[in-house]
Amino acid sequence: MKLHLTYTAKNCVLILLAAFFLVIYYYVKPHSVTGKHQAYSEMTAAAKKMKQAQQAVRQEMSRRGIEIDTTVDRLDSGLIGLEWSGITTTLGNVESKRTTVNPDFAALLVKLFQEAGLQKGDTIAANCSSSFPALNLAFIVATDAMGLQPVMVTSIGSSMYGGNREDFTYLDMEQYLYEQKIIAHKTIAYSLGGVKDVGQEFEPEIIGRIQKRLNSYGLQFLYGTDLEKNIENRYAFYTATAYTPIKAFINIGGNLLSVGEYNDSITTETVRLSASTPIKTGLVGKFLQSGTPVFYLLNIKSIARYYQLPVDPITLPEIGTAPIYYYRTVQHIWNYVILGLFLVALYLITGCHNLFFYEIKNITDF
Repeated sequence: MKLHLTYTAKNCVLILLAAFFLVIYYYVKPHSVTGKHQAYSEMTAAAKKMKQAQQAVRQEMSRRGIEIDTTVDRLDSGLIGLEWSGITTTLGNVESKRTTVNPDFAALLVKLFQEAGLQKGDTIAANCSSSFPALNLAFIVATDAMGLQPVMVTSIGSSMYGGNREDFTYLDMEQYLYEQKIIAHKTIAYSLGGVKDVGQEFEPEIIGRIQKRLNSYGLQFLYGTDLEKNIENRYAFYTATAYTPIKAFINIGGNLLSVGEYNDSITTETVRLSASTPIKTGLVGKFLQSGTPVFYLLNIKSIARYYQLPVDPITLPEIGTAPIYYYRTVQHIWNYVILGLFLVALYLITGCHNLFFYEIKNITDF
């Protein structure tokens, strides 16, 4: 004897069934899947090389008898400079400088370059001040890890707590690491930095001593008193010197040529600037207008927070463990399973299978 549900009973069952599945659907959480970023090996290689570079700089400073104030450089990195010196250009935030000595910044740049589509052999132009020695080195080791070709110009001047030691500037650090074969690339040209990028506030005697060393490193000296012509010449220098067409541009620090006469500060917390960023002046403006991806490293605390890197750390995380090394996706597989079960139950209770077979039978009879 077959039991048949009445129309009213079916409605009641359907209502209860719907309520039951809605409750389950609400309480079942999406399934989170975490995996290593596709550039994980290059990211960790860059971070490890960055750590090695820091240790080498620290050891060389010790050999030269350069003292480090560990109340300022709390991680004893050697990459935090003096409060003031003869090549200090502007105020600087020591917490921001200490944030940059994290080797994971090298890994972050690899991640961002890879996601921008940069590939082995591509050329990337770089405009750097000496305000963030750690970020300049992070950029170099990132390009080494990816096999990129950097065309790098660096200014001598530095804000407070940057590479502002007159007897061991950032460019001296870089040259030492290059000679020790710890890094494969280095700056190819330099400017004075400071006011109008010509060091108007520097004493000639101090600059003279530093330039004598830098010239011995084979670096080309770039100088121009007219700001707009200086920007034009610098842009032309990049394009003329590049091994291949320039695929990206990065600015590190606050060198005047970066944004030229642009008066508003760039407050973005992402390193890569949007193509719609309203900057038409300076090197940043020129590369943006040419459609070239532009990376901008200056608002360090905001950048660190955005990418979940520690701000002004007392200790550093183990390389390869920070969130930047991983991707996370949310899968809703159980929600789909519940929906499927609901549809099956709906199909069985409403007798839709009988209607289906009835229609098939009629088609066959015809």
